[in-house]
Amino acid sequence: MGEEYKGYIFRITGGNDKQGFPMKQGVLVNGRVRLLLKKKTTTYRPRRTGERKKKSVRGCIIGPDLAVIALRIEKKGEKDIEGVTDGDKPRRKGPKRANYIRKVFALRKKDDVRKYVVRREIKKKDKTFYKAPKIQRLITEKRLRRKKLEKRDRIAAFKAKKEARAKYDKVLSTYMKEKKAAHDTKAAAAGEGEKAKDQATKGNAPKTQTVARKDAENKGKGNAEAAANKKGTTTQSKQQAEQKASGAGAQVKGTIQAKPPGTKVTATVAAGKPSTKPPGKK
Repeated sequence: MGEEYKGYIFRITGGNDKQGFPMKQGVLVNGRVRLLLKKKTTTYRPRRTGERKKKSVRGCIIGPDLAVIALRIEKKGEKDIEGVTDGDKPRRKGPKRANYIRKVFALRKKDDVRKYVVRREIKKKDKTFYKAPKIQRLITEKRLRRKKLEKRDRIAAFKAKKEARAKYDKVLSTYMKEKKAAHDTKAAAAGEGEKAKDQATKGNAPKTQTVARKDAENKGKGNAEAAANKKGTTTQSKQQAEQKASGAGAQVKGTIQAKPPGTKVTATVAAGKPSTKPPGKK
């Protein structure tokens, strides 16, 4: 590269060939290749979700076809490079996070990092003003006070919720007890009404199968006894009638025997009395 670069160590960070195709890390080729690229790969930005595209890229091996090579100085050599290492250039943008600022300036936790933030001077015509980044994760007194208030509000809300829940449970328990008592009273009144109704309609209530069967058996026994009594009465009355008829016949026979000879007597027994009629008359 020349005597002016003696002692320098560079790292190749990229480059382009003569046609403008960029070098791609990981493509171990000393030339140009065509690859199917997708999302989250260098040298390609998809325009649609899931889009892939074939693009030409240059390999990462140095060759004579390269027009531009991007380098980074890893180690400084013996001589300065004009316009690169011969002057000090301030950092244009300093760290933005509070811990990074403390790390760069070796600050303690109680030190105010807002005094050490890197500011840029900007000139516009005849006006000059300074610009500084907004410090991230900065803990101030205002933030601590707000955090304390938020914690207090959170605890108060929790206590209020707990008290409201206990109050609601108490009201609900009272309501359920009253509802249960009203239901029990109503059920007792309904039971008493049904009991009175059953007592009132007990005589008119339909008989059960057992009661009906017992009534039928008693009725059958009564009918049998009545039939037996009737049969006995009929037999007794028949015997009495036969006895009366035999007595009446004995009387008629005695009467006929008492008549003088030669007289015809016709005896008819009717209701136990003999009838005397002359023969030939009806």
